Amino acid sequence: MDINIIFFLSLLIIALFNYKKILSFIDHLEEKRAIEFKNRTNLDLYALTRISAPPVLLFFGLENFFLNRSVFYFDENNLYKITRKDPVIQHKLSSIIEARKTSVMINERRVWKIIIKDLDKQIGYRITSRHNNFNLFLEKISENPNIIMDERYSWKIFE
Repeated sequence: MDINIIFFLSLLIIALFNYKKILSFIDHLEEKRAIEFKNRTNLDLYALTRISAPPVLLFFGLENFFLNRSVFYFDENNLYKITRKDPVIQHKLSSIIEARKTSVMINERRVWKIIIKDLDKQIGYRITSRHNNFNLFLEKISENPNIIMDERYSWKIFE
């Protein structure tokens, strides 16, 4: 028997006997992440829905320490732009005036252009979408009668 097969089987047996400890460790990491998020943003992570896709890991996640990437979340009333080093930017969902699909795709994910009218000025964001969560977001903002939405994709965005 090959040494690689023996090694893999032994790791599998160890994992099967310790699956409760592994699941407990994963739960602990999720709780720790939620607490750190609450301390940093003063928002409840479990009450928000993430709509932006996770960034591409180029150098095993080390680029997160050098780049200040934004992550977009939404809840019933607000859109949040959360950046690691900057304060949280909050916009009312009713202030979104346009949602359009762009021709740009990154890692087979569509980039959307969102325009917000805030205090008589327009703010634009480009968001790389997460498939299911972005559908929920589009359904929520389509309740606003004043929004300009790309009608071709308003019902079935991702097939």
